[in-house]
Amino acid sequence: MKLPHLIAAATVCLSVALPSLAEPGITAREILIGQDIDMTGTISSRMKPLMQAADAYFDQVNKRGGINGRTIKIVRLDNANKPDKTKENVKQLVEKSGVFAVWGVSGTGNVGAALPYLTEKRVPLIGTTSGAEVYYSKTHPMLINVKASYADEIRRLATHFKALGITKVGLIYLDNSFGREALKSAQSAAAEQKIDVVAVSAFKEDGSNIDEAVLPIAKANPQAVFLLTLAGPAPKLVQAYLKTEQKAQFFALSIVATDVLYKAIGDKARGIVVTQIVPYPWDASIPIARDFQELMKSTGVTEYSMSGMEGYVLARALVEGLKTAGKNPTRAGLIAAYESMHDKDLGGMKLTYSADDHNGSNLVEITMIGREGKLVR
Repeated sequence: MKLPHLIAAATVCLSVALPSLAEPGITAREILIGQDIDMTGTISSRMKPLMQAADAYFDQVNKRGGINGRTIKIVRLDNANKPDKTKENVKQLVEKSGVFAVWGVSGTGNVGAALPYLTEKRVPLIGTTSGAEVYYSKTHPMLINVKASYADEIRRLATHFKALGITKVGLIYLDNSFGREALKSAQSAAAEQKIDVVAVSAFKEDGSNIDEAVLPIAKANPQAVFLLTLAGPAPKLVQAYLKTEQKAQFFALSIVATDVLYKAIGDKARGIVVTQIVPYPWDASIPIARDFQELMKSTGVTEYSMSGMEGYVLARALVEGLKTAGKNPTRAGLIAAYESMHDKDLGGMKLTYSADDHNGSNLVEITMIGREGKLVR
């Protein structure tokens, strides 16, 4: 392997004693991490607080001496939620930027676009914003999942339906890789709980047919409408359904950013039930939430969000893996570091992995949008 350009020729002999310095993205003073994320596309509204919180944590770690004396540097590229762009980005991150690992990729289709290349190149992908079952149902050698899967969230909601006495649901889904995968999980979970799916409808990624797409659901008059959507289209879906004047309880997954939803449609969002896959950030009795609050306050942010907490958790998980990988980290050693983690407590959220299971958490909580957009449990 080639030595990083920052190592002077006079120190080449030290590479025998310090082989990790020959690892791509690792120098004596820095760890280079790549990120492919939506900064301008349909889920960018949810990604902005995620990036803000993650960057604040990385800054904190770096100010405290970094990881074994190395600071973390993030090289971030915009995928605009387009998988084809992700293919270009991950190749650039690995082959041109020379990153050690890739972290926090956003978008279900984007993860699918990145994973084959990263697996071929043996580059770890640590944490993504996608919970698609295809990335959880089997162990991918280079992929480390931090949060629960969409299937975990959907199963949790299905049991919640049962407890509430809901027996008839309508499913409206985004017609892309995320939505189709979520639809399968929702249909399976409904069957397990003996819940009748009375209508199913799809809407296009550009949202152009949302008004028409809600009509079959409204006509079936279900007790609950399950919104299998990303953050961007969610407000339009709710507004379109309300125009039909049919009443139903709305349910959605964690990827629907509740703060963004409330800002878009105000009190029309009240009462929508949303699953969450990270600890409740407003509860200072939870150590990780208290740490998150203190960190964000130090940057001048006082309005917390689930998206921000997700970014914080993703950053914490990356740092824990890098610490565990030791003073001379390798890509293979980073994967092994996660596989050695059992009940790693981040302060109210535990991560457990093994060689056969790269899914760190199955935490799923139920929340509801209350007054002024505040989430209640």
